[in-house]
Amino acid sequence: MDKAHRHNPRYNVISMRISEEERKILYDIAEHNKMNISELMRFAFENFTQAVSL
Repeated sequence: MDKAHRHNPRYNVISMRISEEERKILYDIAEHNKMNISELMRFAFENFTQAVSL
């Protein structure tokens, strides 16, 4: 295990059901941006939370 995993553990898993069309869109966006789905969702989450006030 590298240092990044020891200092920033991610133990929580969130899952959701999506349509085949939504899955294709996610994979296309991720591939276009050279990301995996987890990286894409973290990027989206980070940008969404910066755009809204909680």
